Amino acid sequence: MTFTILFVGSGNVGRSALAARLVVRELHRIWPRSADEVAAVSAGVDAIDGMPLPSNLETVARRRDLDLGDHRAAPMSRALAERADLVLTMTRKQRAQIVLQYPALRARTFALLEFVALLGQAADGRRRHPIGRGDRLEAKLRLVVAAMTTKKRSTPAPADERQWDVFDPYAYSLDIYETVAATIEAATHALVADVAVLTGTRGGSSASRTA
Repeated sequence: MTFTILFVGSGNVGRSALAARLVVRELHRIWPRSADEVAAVSAGVDAIDGMPLPSNLETVARRRDLDLGDHRAAPMSRALAERADLVLTMTRKQRAQIVLQYPALRARTFALLEFVALLGQAADGRRRHPIGRGDRLEAKLRLVVAAMTTKKRSTPAPADERQWDVFDPYAYSLDIYETVAATIEAATHALVADVAVLTGTRGGSSASRTA
């Protein structure tokens, strides 16, 4: 089986596209054969099908040794919703929109930075009792998502939930794109590092979190 992570943004020509490529690279860093078990895709709630990336996004991607030149925007669809095992949105508004449109996704839909925060809290106290030790990566990820769904129910929301929104840099300067790209890069690094800690995988360290 394949575990599918769906990153959702607005137009799918910036944040979500970059996040999908970055998380694939981070997964490969710790699990070299992760591509056999995990797929990362992206879409946009307001995407225009086939729209190419803006040059600023391609620039910040190249600075991170990523080539996104072949990416074209994909609208969010029922087919993608049915395929997704974990949905990570760029903002709380997009999270709410996805849950409203696809109620079956409620338990496995999070804002990206919200999910990273939950993982970080869990990883700090989970080293002695790893989740899914010995299981395949896709099975570990299913257990992690279930654990984060439970944790979300018992974790009070922060005073200012705006901290969970990743700013949309579309039509802004290259400097703004770079700031947003750095935020997403740190978040995807932290996500994968904390999954490794939670699952007792060698090479993962909560000390390596940067978001």
